[in-house]
Amino acid sequence: MKKRLLSIVLAGILVCMSSAAVFADKEEKKEEKKEVEMVDVAAIDLSLHSETTGDFTSIYNFENPFKGKDTSKGAVIEFYAQPTWEVHALGAIFCIMGEKEYDGRLYFSPGSYLGFNSDKFGGYYDANLYNYNLVTDYIKNGALIRIELLPDGFKVFANDELCYDQTILEDTTKAAGDYKVDSDFKPVLEWLAGAQNLHFGANSWWNAVGGNEANINLSKVSFRLMDGTVLFDQLQADKKLLETLGAVPITELDDSAGGIEIKDVKVDVFDINSVEYKGMNVIPIMVIAVIIVAVGAAGITVVVTRKRTYDEV
Repeated sequence: MKKRLLSIVLAGILVCMSSAAVFADKEEKKEEKKEVEMVDVAAIDLSLHSETTGDFTSIYNFENPFKGKDTSKGAVIEFYAQPTWEVHALGAIFCIMGEKEYDGRLYFSPGSYLGFNSDKFGGYYDANLYNYNLVTDYIKNGALIRIELLPDGFKVFANDELCYDQTILEDTTKAAGDYKVDSDFKPVLEWLAGAQNLHFGANSWWNAVGGNEANINLSKVSFRLMDGTVLFDQLQADKKLLETLGAVPITELDDSAGGIEIKDVKVDVFDINSVEYKGMNVIPIMVIAVIIVAVGAAGITVVVTRKRTYDEV
């Protein structure tokens, strides 16, 4: 009888402690969610990251705008790239990433290199790259880049002038891969409609801190279908994360002089993703309750299990 009662008491204590732990975990998650403040921005600094060694993580993440869309006729990716420091040919201005059945990547680097790689969708091509080195820098001091992905190939423009297309794949000193000039590029468009994620500033195959940061200020972004349907044209950033990294949201551009001048301006936050949680924190109360239950249970256990004398019977 004593053993059974003791087991019941101990089980009660464990249940109380487990409930308190679960509740505390939920409260922590609420606090984490409250910290996210996404703000509309005119430009983003792609060189920002928090790591000092190893692979760095992207701080600008979105759902792939082309996911679930009809990309069969082609897709357009356009942006203004303004270099801020050394050119890293293997970095990533943008990277569309797929997982599972859509495993693969499509990316464009600060060295004007366009890459695609997915084993299930035709293999890979590296355009405007030779032995992992820059071939021709079309961004130079700043350029409006337009990438057209087509059923029969691709085209890359800088300030409306053609830089290269799929014919570059004929030249082994400027390109490499499974795809050739006369290949069917429809699998690339099929993959594009299934890939899940879009990253700016990270996640090329060579995502190493200290050598492949995208030293680019990115603005005037547009992801659209070939028929002109705009799918994505507003950059956003986590305001508090940027402030943690020592930056402020870039909210104003001046391109009256033909180039892009970026001004850092602090503005009121228009928060579309954060959730407000009000009310007192009940975690201390839960902890006190658990302690009281535990002390009470311990007292009962002592009374029940202590030795009895004949006088008490």
